[in-house]
Parts: sequence; C-alpha cells; structure tokens
Amino acid sequence: MNREQLEHVEQIAMGIVVQALTDYRQQILTIFQEEIDQPQDIAEDVTREALDALGVSSIGERLYGKVDYKKAIYAFLPKPQPVALMLDAKSEKINGNRTATIQMSQTSMNVRMKRSGKILDEQGKMDTFIERNGRKLLVVTIIAKYIYDESQQHRELKRIIVACIPNGALQEDYNPNAEDTIWLAGRDAPTLGEDFRVRLSYKKLMSKASWRVKEIALKG
Repeated sequence: MNREQLEHVEQIAMGIVVQALTDYRQQILTIFQEEIDQPQDIAEDVTREALDALGVSSIGERLYGKVDYKKAIYAFLPKPQPVALMLDAKSEKINGNRTATIQMSQTSMNVRMKRSGKILDEQGKMDTFIERNGRKLLVVTIIAKYIYDESQQHRELKRIIVACIPNGALQEDYNPNAEDTIWLAGRDAPTLGEDFRVRLSYKKLMSKASWRVKEIALKG
C-alpha cells in the first residue's frame, strides 16, 4: 500500500465516523442534556452507540489499545481493506475547541516539536499496522471531541469535532521535523513526573489536509 492509498483508507474510515455521529446527533444532544453521568462517560457511551447504530463491515478479530472504541472493519477501495479502527472520545468545556490532548499510546506517529526551547522526538506507542490471522490491518486513529457548556442545573452540547490523526507511515508528510509539526505542548507537568502528553492542533492539521478535521453540524 502506497501513501496515497493509505491516506485514502484513512479518509474512508473518517467518513464512517463522521456519518455515524451525524446520524446520531439528535440522540447525542438529548443524552448530554438529560443524563447525569460525567461528560466523559457520556462521550464514550454515545460514540460507541453511534457506531453501533450505523453498523460497519466487521472483521471477527479482537483488538487491544488505550482508546474507547476498537473495531476491526473493512474499508472498500472498492476492494476490501482491513482496518483497525481506533476511536477515542473526549469531552471538554466550551473553551476546548482548538486542540485535542492525546497520550503517546494513542498515536503511531513520532511527535516532533519544540517545547521549552528543546527539540522533542517522542515515539508513538501504537503500531502502524496490526497483523491478525494472516490479515494486515491498517491502524486508523480518530478522536471525537464533545465540547459542552454547563451550569449547576443544565448541560448543553455545543460542538462535536472529529479529527483523524495521520498514521505513522505518513510521518514525513505531516510532521517531518520539529519546525514542521501538527502538535502543541501538552498539559502534562514533566517536573512532576507525569506521562508525556501532547495536543493535536486542529488548525495545523487542517493546513495539511482539510478533510482530517470535521465539525458535526448539530442541527440539520
């Protein structure tokens, strides 16, 4: 699989997730407003429910990883391409609409960037491909972020932003060095020994490929 084909598979998987959340958006709006669970728990539940409601071409393989929704599926090119869909749900209050914070276990890319004047090159812990029973599944990582506003007696979903993180095989296209990057400093505190985290910049990623970041219209 060449780079163009790989990116096309990612785009198909992204389209599946965007369509699932679009079809399920009215239920998502209602659930965020009426449920009393924590927003992060709701985000994980509605993401899973949306994909289950849409239905996808499943492959009977069990996947592992530190994301909320893991499923082996087929993307059709038109030939079926095995995909390991790694979909993580995040929730944040209204001001968190420019970035998504991830752990290194949620990307197969090297994170190349500058932080506090130092050049960093942190290796992602996710594989670019997963092999199961003779199949080679392309790992596609997608983040669905639910941005909400909240008062003492009311919670309202404001935005859903979906972003597809490039597979590590596309490193040179999206983050070849610390100067040409899609990342911003994370919210971990190195002085406290916290695990390294990084923020994916929607703006920087969209400048590389606009299809990789989509906002779900909540009305329509």
